[in-house]
Amino acid sequence: MADSPDRSLSSRLFGWARRAEGTGEPGRDAGPPVSTKVLAKFLAALAHREAPVVLDLGPVVGSNVSFLGEQLGCRLRVEDLYADIDRLTREHRLDTMPEFLGQRFHYEPESLDAVLCWDVLDYLDKPAATVLTRQIVEWVKPGGVVLCFFSTVATPAPVYTRYVITDTDHLQYRTSPAAHGKRTVYQNRDMERLFVGLGVSESFLLLSKTREVLLRKKAVVAPKA
Repeated sequence: MADSPDRSLSSRLFGWARRAEGTGEPGRDAGPPVSTKVLAKFLAALAHREAPVVLDLGPVVGSNVSFLGEQLGCRLRVEDLYADIDRLTREHRLDTMPEFLGQRFHYEPESLDAVLCWDVLDYLDKPAATVLTRQIVEWVKPGGVVLCFFSTVATPAPVYTRYVITDTDHLQYRTSPAAHGKRTVYQNRDMERLFVGLGVSESFLLLSKTREVLLRKKAVVAPKA
């Protein structure tokens, strides 16, 4: 029997954690935790929302599911775009990515409180990234947020990074093989063009040559009586 969409948070958390532990490569090169400036801002933006709906575009990481559930009491949706990118690359159909992304998701407008993009946009060319980000802008509720990581240098090494949340201020990076490396380096003006309708709330350039960005959709202000 199919799972009920209203099943308990704990049921969803344990189910996703089991699947994460039982499938795929867990990742390699797990070094010491790395500081993150934007994750705490992301969590703070959602702290006062009741049962926020969060979309994670990365692979399922069981400890992340548990952490976000405990911190936010959120309803987490996971859509592993890295697996889709790998599959289309191996099938020599990466040029169909814009069309694929246009049909991949079925979220209603303003149905999400937040989206975790991680560094997925670095693996997409600009036409595919544009299709994805336009949908993200549409899905996010007013006042909602989007977390993105952007590499500031070309990194053609064919690896993905799995971002494992250690605590509100630290992540652990675990790499795994990929079908291709990061394709695009985005400038600040590119971010503005990609996320029309969102504004940059926080931006931090790290020593690791990664820019952490938090974008926010403008909240609707009720008219004065």
